[in-house]
Amino acid sequence: MKIAISARMLKRIPDDGISRYTYEVLKRIITNNPSHDFTLIFDRDFDESLLFAKNASGIKTGPPTRHPLLWYYWHEWKLPAVLKKINPDVFLSPDGIISLRTDFPSIPVIHDISFYHRPGDIPFHISLYYRYFFRKFASKAKRILTVSEFSREDISSYLKIDNELIDVSYNGVSEYFTPAKESECTGFRMNLTGGEPYFLFVGNFSPRKNIPGVIKAYEHLRANSSMKHKLVLTGGKLFLNSETNRLLKRSPWNSDIILTGTSRHEDLRLLYASSEALVFVPWFEGFGIPAAEAMRCGVPVILSNTTSMPEIGGDAALYVDPGNIIEISQAMQKIAVNTTIRKVMIEKGFKASERFTWDRCAESVWNSINKTTHSEQ
Repeated sequence: MKIAISARMLKRIPDDGISRYTYEVLKRIITNNPSHDFTLIFDRDFDESLLFAKNASGIKTGPPTRHPLLWYYWHEWKLPAVLKKINPDVFLSPDGIISLRTDFPSIPVIHDISFYHRPGDIPFHISLYYRYFFRKFASKAKRILTVSEFSREDISSYLKIDNELIDVSYNGVSEYFTPAKESECTGFRMNLTGGEPYFLFVGNFSPRKNIPGVIKAYEHLRANSSMKHKLVLTGGKLFLNSETNRLLKRSPWNSDIILTGTSRHEDLRLLYASSEALVFVPWFEGFGIPAAEAMRCGVPVILSNTTSMPEIGGDAALYVDPGNIIEISQAMQKIAVNTTIRKVMIEKGFKASERFTWDRCAESVWNSINKTTHSEQ
């Protein structure tokens, strides 16, 4: 079988959820299936190590796709010619964008459709592209992959797609996310917060991540208790961050709110393991990798009671209304002062996070590829 794959989001060092999914899945399906041929199609120069095994080859066809106009040009004019040359049995797109000008069976991975529900969370030209084309991609696809049952039902109902054509491949948790020794955590906290305990947020600074809500809840906690906890915000600023910037500048506890920037994936282990709890209360989330990673590191999680969060956290999390600042603050305090609740949450978190492995994710992707090629025979 010949499998062509969009490698636009394949990076040697993944820096977001989609690039992590792309790296972990492609590495596994290529190495686990040596009797099949894989062609990775890049929009830029690439590192040969990203081919993963001898049964994979790479093709570069520019230009680098840095803007929706270039996304359109690359997928609708450059990609069809490459696919015609390869003549694959199936085309897989880990970022969800496929070509509408080719009839090769295609599988887009549509991680979520937040841009339909919250179009103002991303720049206008990107939002316009997503909202116009993803409906077409979903209709054109032979099968669709997504990352949670919530997203499966959302795609099915909103885009009018038969849910039998949508497969779920849960994101995984990398193997180095494990609990840390107390001595490690003590030293890490000393360097990061001067030894003070801290609450943690991990993720990009998109408006849908509700970072202003986390900051306001932290301020309420500090104003109404004697707790000295810090707040650590880890992730890269993207766009539309004016409210977050305003809150950070004006906060009376500004000096206790620490921004680490984007951390290396491996460094996140100690950030999680040394924290009091992960506070992850987005307005909308298709999966929420930080929740699964934190649970695997032995850390309690406070999650939104909306979208995919209850599915990911199971019975291991404290769930809150993402719009209720007092509720979020009370959950933070409960975890900090109640050691019994904390212990139970940690134990349940380990069990809940066992569902999420990259091996299982890759197996689900491979099963979807097989379903697609068999339906064509």
